[in-house]
Amino acid sequence: MKSDLAWDNIKWKSRRGMKELDLMLEPYVNDYLPAATDCEFDEYNDFLNLTDLELVRFLLRRQQPQDPLVMKVVNSILSYHEKLLGENK
Repeated sequence: MKSDLAWDNIKWKSRRGMKELDLMLEPYVNDYLPAATDCEFDEYNDFLNLTDLELVRFLLRRQQPQDPLVMKVVNSILSYHEKLLGENK
């Protein structure tokens, strides 16, 4: 279980100031990540070290990540949002 400080840090790092990213990352952190494993939490935290441009390219499917761990996180975020959209239909 992650500390409150770790959660505060990851929530802060997820706020990128770019609307497209904020709409993808903030709900994922608030809804999906609390039930994630420590490993998934750490992988997501590492993922946030990428630049905003890289994140946008990956999450909007304009470019595919070469790093398998980055691809894993991207797929997790995209799957979360696809499920969310399916529930709202």
